[in-house]
Amino acid sequence: MLSLSHHQFSLIDVNHDIDQLTHRTPNNFYTLFDQTLDITQFISDTFYQDYYKSTGRPRTFPLEGMIKLFIVQHILGISHLNTLCFVINTSFELRAFLRFPRAPNPSQLSRFKRRFYDHIVCLFHQLVDDTDTLARALNQQLANILITDTTGFEFYVKENNPKFFQAKLKSAKALAKTDFAKNNFDHFKPDAYAASKMPKYADANSDAKLMFINGHFAYCQKTVLSTNGFGLIRDINFFNNNNDLDCDLTPQQLKDQYDANSLIPVLSTCFAKHPHLTFSHFLGDAGFDADDNYAFLYHQNITPIIPINKRNSPNKNSTRLSSDGIPLCPNNPELKMIYNGTIKSKHRADRVQFICPMRQTKTSNGVKSVFCNCDNPCTTSPYGRIVNLTTHHHLRFYAAMPRSSPEWQAFYKIRTVCERTICQIKNFLNIKNYKVNHTKTLKADVHFAAITQLFAFLLLYSLKQPIVSVPAKALLR
Repeated sequence: MLSLSHHQFSLIDVNHDIDQLTHRTPNNFYTLFDQTLDITQFISDTFYQDYYKSTGRPRTFPLEGMIKLFIVQHILGISHLNTLCFVINTSFELRAFLRFPRAPNPSQLSRFKRRFYDHIVCLFHQLVDDTDTLARALNQQLANILITDTTGFEFYVKENNPKFFQAKLKSAKALAKTDFAKNNFDHFKPDAYAASKMPKYADANSDAKLMFINGHFAYCQKTVLSTNGFGLIRDINFFNNNNDLDCDLTPQQLKDQYDANSLIPVLSTCFAKHPHLTFSHFLGDAGFDADDNYAFLYHQNITPIIPINKRNSPNKNSTRLSSDGIPLCPNNPELKMIYNGTIKSKHRADRVQFICPMRQTKTSNGVKSVFCNCDNPCTTSPYGRIVNLTTHHHLRFYAAMPRSSPEWQAFYKIRTVCERTICQIKNFLNIKNYKVNHTKTLKADVHFAAITQLFAFLLLYSLKQPIVSVPAKALLR
């Protein structure tokens, strides 16, 4: 069974020590970074050529310094470029670390992210490949786990003001009391009706699409983020699907619909970009519970660890199976059968075997005998009832690993590292105070936040520190 003693790689715990490092002994961190990591080996030749090509004047700020600047920005949690430039102007040590003669103009930093966005994405994917090998050397089991979750990064637009939706909701609640709603709707839902009346896109940016996130509606850049068992980011996909809202669906059902439809195209893109990446298990929340997703994962030789979404099958409860996919005793529907392993045979589909819970084993004179100790047996077999379920038929219920088993539960607990990574990325961006409404700028910042995490992992690995939690004191030595 997978050991749960390993915790997610996190940078949130070192904020205080990083603050001490940059205020009291900044040279220690800058020197450590330069001595430990050679950032030039991660930058492609095309990035250098595109950055240094003739522009009519020489580059004042080196490419390596520009990339390190954004890494420092996310480590310190500086959300405004004006503040970042002020810090550069007041810190001689930081300018020496970046090899900057002076602080750049904030507009130069914004143009850099938009102009070289494609190269920034390539840099991120290069780091994914490099860190995957190191992660597998540390812990093969955690590196073989793929965890995916959906989120959204909010744009700075007027529609994201909470008062915008509350005005729509107030009008919908007033409409619910009228005869119009009672005569035209069987079950009028004010929140769903209000959501259906909101604009599908923000006026300032059509990429800011309406979605339901963290219990509220917001105009975001929809994002599907994947990590491994360490919490290291493996893929960032800005997935956009049809976000038409139906007033007959609840907001949570809309989110489930989006999650279920996004998994296959997102993972297909990830595997195409990183064909050497292999995973043995996939962890996802109930929003990914769909037959097509199971079939896709099994085709990739990945075992899905996904809980049953009860909202996704309100009328599919079977008397033969429990809500979590475990066969039930025909004579006692409250009695679940016991998982007995997986049967694999040549030229046959894999089968999951369940046995009667009343089966017992007795040893007499060194000989083991199996019998069914049941007052009301459902079969004439002396061994009790045995059910073999094929994994490719009704994939949602016939899981290769029963959802009630300790092994399944141990795996599923690891899924939270992806949620903590998303929280970590948003803390890097300080997204609530990050006033940006340009699509490429926001996407570049998300990738730079992920690049910061991966460089921190490389730094700790180079220092031969155990990747259990970030040893903040190691950065101060």
